[in-house]
Amino acid sequence: MRKYSIILLTALGLVSFSGCDDVLDVEPTTAIEAEGAITDFTTLERAALGAYSAMQSNNYYGLRYLLYQGVYTDNLEHRGTFTTDREVSARNINASNLQIANTWATIYTVINRANIALRAADRLTNITDEQRDQIKGEMFFLRGLAYFDLVKVFGGVPITLEPTTEIGEIQNAPRSTEAQVYDAVISDLRAAEAALDGGNERRTRATSLAATALLARVHLQRGNYALAEEKANQVITSGEFALEEDFAKIFTTETGPEIIFEVDFTLNDQGGLGSASNPLTGGQKFYLQAEAYNALLASSLLGDERFEATTTIQRNRRRLIKYEDVTNNADNVPVIRLAEMYLIRAEAQARQGIASAPASPQVISDINRVRTRAELPPLVLLTNAQALEEILEQRRLEFIGEGLRFIDLKRYNLLCEELNFCEDENSAFRGLWPIPLQQIEVNPNLVQNPGY
Repeated sequence: MRKYSIILLTALGLVSFSGCDDVLDVEPTTAIEAEGAITDFTTLERAALGAYSAMQSNNYYGLRYLLYQGVYTDNLEHRGTFTTDREVSARNINASNLQIANTWATIYTVINRANIALRAADRLTNITDEQRDQIKGEMFFLRGLAYFDLVKVFGGVPITLEPTTEIGEIQNAPRSTEAQVYDAVISDLRAAEAALDGGNERRTRATSLAATALLARVHLQRGNYALAEEKANQVITSGEFALEEDFAKIFTTETGPEIIFEVDFTLNDQGGLGSASNPLTGGQKFYLQAEAYNALLASSLLGDERFEATTTIQRNRRRLIKYEDVTNNADNVPVIRLAEMYLIRAEAQARQGIASAPASPQVISDINRVRTRAELPPLVLLTNAQALEEILEQRRLEFIGEGLRFIDLKRYNLLCEELNFCEDENSAFRGLWPIPLQQIEVNPNLVQNPGY
């Protein structure tokens, strides 16, 4: 019983709304005991901030989940002794991998904290409708993001839309299908769009346009290209955002004009990214793979400024320098930014055209927005097929270390070709990660992904 309770309490984040990785920390900055302690807007907002706080975990956007999207592909590599990290770098994850279990648990902590705040917001009678909509909209956004982050690596996962605040409320839900999870994500993001204001300077908090931008990404990944184009266009034409003229400033200036949504880190709420790619500090390390480094280097010979803002050689290691606050590990992490919207609009439109036909002026213009910001010469004429190849290359050069490479290769059906997943029938299944063994042990309704 002890093992059962602790695993589920940890996975669901029942102990506290902590800003730290240790869920047993009894005095966290954003602490609130449980739903019963939410009595007014102040405590409701603290509960909501607890959901944001869980995203800062080193198991999630603070380090590993974010970088694993590159480590599991052809962008990043792990150097160190941790078996958990080495399995990801080798693309040979075991179901017993404790880091994958911790990441699963942390993402569900975000979901549970969002569920707690959502139910409390509906029950409180002493807050305004505007306050209720604000908190609910933000929690719908975070829950939608969390489920999207789960489905893209695990496939279908259990969908829990009600909070768990005590052992009696534990939900041993079975896995939903991928389609059902995507439907839940889209439903949440549409609810966030409707409830929230369009945009503001607090880009570390969800807005309506952040939900719209995430919908563009989700629709693109699901193959709903007309909707992806529509949502990306809505963000671009809103006038709320502008491409940062200097690519490097995206990562040295917090909440800059290009940022649509980012995870906030401070001296008191640190991540692990700054130290993770610095060979002068201790611990496990994550560097650029040679292929990714060489792609950036080759582009730099044509004028690409992203090379010097993304990587450098230090102690013979290809260091990622987008996050370089080694002292405080307080670099904010961009989750969605405007450059992606231009490339989503271009890709979605190109995919709706005939492959051999000339790409539209809009597609070429959107690609050139990203190229010219990087100081690359503009392109003049492409077919839709050539445009898609160029978009994939620009997404790689633009977003190394930002958690998009895995879904890009999956969307382009290149997991087999680029990652050798289909060399034989015994490796093709690795396009999905295993459901953590610890979760299967405590939830009899969970079924493992094939191959694991």
